[in-house]
Parts: sequence; C-alpha cells; structure tokens
Amino acid sequence: MTVQPSMPTVSIIVPVHNSERYLGACVASILEQEYRHLEVILVDDGSTDDSGRICDRFAAEDDRVVVVHRENGGIAAAQNSGLDAATGDLITFCDNDDLMSPRMIGRLVEILEEAGADMSCCRWYNVGASVAASVRDAHAGEQPGRHISFDQPGRYYQGVFSILLRQLTRRELYYFSEANWGKLYRRALFDGIRFPEGRYAQDVAVAMDLYRRMDRVASCEDRLYYWLQRTDSVSHNLRSTRYYHDIVRAHGRCFELAREDGILPARAYFGLHAVRFEKRSVRSPEDREMYEEDRRYVTGLLSTLSPWQRLRCAALHGLRFLEVQVYNRTIHRRT
Repeated sequence: MTVQPSMPTVSIIVPVHNSERYLGACVASILEQEYRHLEVILVDDGSTDDSGRICDRFAAEDDRVVVVHRENGGIAAAQNSGLDAATGDLITFCDNDDLMSPRMIGRLVEILEEAGADMSCCRWYNVGASVAASVRDAHAGEQPGRHISFDQPGRYYQGVFSILLRQLTRRELYYFSEANWGKLYRRALFDGIRFPEGRYAQDVAVAMDLYRRMDRVASCEDRLYYWLQRTDSVSHNLRSTRYYHDIVRAHGRCFELAREDGILPARAYFGLHAVRFEKRSVRSPEDREMYEEDRRYVTGLLSTLSPWQRLRCAALHGLRFLEVQVYNRTIHRRT
C-alpha cells in the first residue's frame, strides 16, 4: 500500500441491532485492518440483547471506536445517524454480521486515490455464517489483483448486472450493486443525501442519486468482504406488501433518474417487476390499494420506453430472473 504522505481517515459505519452472536467477530475484523486510520462508528439501533454493551466494550478498548445509542428506527435511520456522526474523509459501511478482510480498507483507499475516483469497490464472498471466519482466515494473505477505473458509473450500474453476460464479455469489474458494503465513498457524495427512513430497499432508493454524482469509480477483483448468508435475515424473511412496495418505489426512482440521464434503466426495469410479487402478497384492502397504485405507477414508467428499449430490458430481465432462481436455491440457503 502506497498512500503516503497524507493518509485519509476512513469512517466505517456499522448499524447494529440485536446481533450479539455475530457482532464481536464483525467489529474485530474491522479493527484488524492493516490500514489504521479508522473511525469505527457503531450505531446501536435500540438493541434489546447484549449488542449495546458489546459496542461499549469495544469503545473502551480502542479509541477509534465511537458508539451511538439510539431508539430503534431501522437500518436507514441507523445509517443516517452514522453519517451524521462521521468525521472521516472517506465513508464505508459494514453490516453487523459480516466480516472484512484485513486488507480491505487499505486496498480500497489505494485504488481510489490512485485513480482520483469518487468511489472504489471490491468483490466479495457469499459465505454461510458457520464457516465465515475460517474462509476469511484462509484468504487473508492473498496478493492484490487487477483493478480498473471508469466513468459513467450510473450507466454501468444499470447495464452490467447479468452474471452470464458480464462473464462472457469480461466486464466483471464494471459490475457493482447498490449495496453500501464493499465500497468506499468520498464523504462529500453524501452531502444532502440520506437514506429514506422506515423503508426497505433504502440502499436502492439512493443508488442513482449517488452514482450520478460520481465522475469516476475504481474497481478491483480482490474479494475482500465476507457477506454472511443467514436464514433468519431480513432479506430471507420479509415478504409483506409493504416490503414489495418499497422495492418498487426504490427502483422506480432509479428508473426515473436513469431516464433523465439518457441511460437505459435495465436494472431498474428488473426491480420494478417486484410488483408481480406485491400482487401475490395482498392480504387486506389496504394492501390491495397499495398494489393497485404501484401497478399504475409501473405501467406509467414502462410506457416511456421505446419498443426497442423495452425489448432490450425484457431480454436482460429474463436472463437475470433465471440467475436469481439459481441463487435463491443455492447461495441464499447457506447457513
């Protein structure tokens, strides 16, 4: 790592809620970073287990740790509290049950500064919670891999998301999702942007707002983040009408912003089809009204596409749909 002489401080925001089983390993993996210029912000979002006390213990042992205790408001509110408390030059996020490679922050700082980029990102491992620590240890000493930088991140975000196509066209490093982990942002990107509170898919809701602010992104092939798959996680279990409504509206915003920028909103097109699942989730008159409003909203958005644009989006949708089915039956079921 060659980020001398001025080493930027990285604020790592960790929303914490009832994660006593995994939190210790998560925070330990952050504090073990080879890059030492850190501010670790643990936002205890009204935990009712021992998570809050675990946070306080880390703060007592390491002066780089800052703890924010707040009433439970959900992950978006916790992320926003972390952003409000952050003083670092750079920002990243970590889920309270995931792990970081000890090389992660240093590598992301290095490629971001080298490229003069607004954001840098890495690859990740999907691992079951029971084997995450051993997998991380097995890969801790790997050497840095290839990295690239590119502009127009909003265009790549919307267009490069099919696993098969990006492998066939060798564009894996142009792929990045809306997930906030595994990425390093310049702090100014969040000026005036906060996650919508009380909603699911809060990361999708601000994705295009962030990416359209960026001039350049640096991306490396190093797999430095360990995304734990748990059958009791929110994404495994929540299937209410409100859940799908938030997904539809979040992708709808991405669709609208992509259209404003002259970008084919292929990824957003895929996300809007959550309205089909929303229909199946209807259980009450209120659910029915919400679904009907979303159905009209989606129909209106899709009507703005030309026949050729719609065909291209539909083809990518079909391919990605098949990939998601495979993912849900394999990786998403890991324990």
